[in-house]
Amino acid sequence: MKKTFCNLLLALAATGIACAVSMPARAQDLAVRFAWYMPPHTATADQAEAIAANIESMSNGGISMQSYPSGSLLKESNMAKGLANNTANMGIMGMHWWSKYEPALEWDTIPFLVDNAGALLKALHGRLGRDVNVMLNRHGVQILGWGFYGYAKSYVNIRHPIHTPADLKGLKMRSEGRLSALFLKKFGAIPVGMDSSEVYTAMQRGTLDGAVSGMSSIISRKWYEVGKYITAIHYVPLVYPVQANLRWWRGLSAEQRDVISRAVAATEAQSVDAIEKEFRQSMATDAANGDAIYRPDEAELAAWKKQAGALARKNYLEHTGAAGRRILDDVRAIAGNRSP
Repeated sequence: MKKTFCNLLLALAATGIACAVSMPARAQDLAVRFAWYMPPHTATADQAEAIAANIESMSNGGISMQSYPSGSLLKESNMAKGLANNTANMGIMGMHWWSKYEPALEWDTIPFLVDNAGALLKALHGRLGRDVNVMLNRHGVQILGWGFYGYAKSYVNIRHPIHTPADLKGLKMRSEGRLSALFLKKFGAIPVGMDSSEVYTAMQRGTLDGAVSGMSSIISRKWYEVGKYITAIHYVPLVYPVQANLRWWRGLSAEQRDVISRAVAATEAQSVDAIEKEFRQSMATDAANGDAIYRPDEAELAAWKKQAGALARKNYLEHTGAAGRRILDDVRAIAGNRSP
């Protein structure tokens, strides 16, 4: 009996060893709270969903993603704080929303600064990205990879067409960051700080005349239903880094960090392609809805560049000093920086 029992133990042990060898490697079990605020079917939301799926697949189920889309955990106005205090372990948010803590991080809202998203992605994997990450590290956040919201800034309103900056006069417009607000004010508009989730109702009620944002928000948040005049400008690709709480990130195993990093990297090139496709589709959707879509001609575009771009650069440098100059130096090194 004793011999039989020993043989059974040996058989079980052997089976266990065989199972251990044949099982695919997996990251140690981990649950990740992952948040973003963009609505479904946008480039940012699609990238977030792809990241979550990649992580679970690449970890062989060892890392489970608890996703919080469409602002269900954190909105654009409190995402920075939520990442810094680990309300969300990971998140995707516009870099310019960090500017109240690091003013130099609103650089991508400068009109016509760069419009080649592929070249910009390459730069973000170089000195430009390292400089951005150093700033976020000061606030307890680590960049894991890069994505893009789309091209900004376009204009939607309920009053009249906007062909040149002078047409903004008198309009109460939702702004998109400090530089956007300064530009609107310069040309006689009334800038209003407001979460994008509140814009539709405000325009519907007439308490807001319009909004500044990318075509992505105009479509995904259905602003085109209430604002019939749209000026579509291929301004600049807003950078939406994939970020994590720094302390949480450093507490992961090397294997877990590797899986997550590879999962994010696998989505970056598609993010570049997605925003180009989204810009074209957004205009088609607006046209099908019967909206008046305007794209500035060459002369008008030159005025936007001279007035909007030059003013934003000046205000940016005055507000950010040496940190801003370093970022702009990083951006100037980008090849293929041509406006369409």
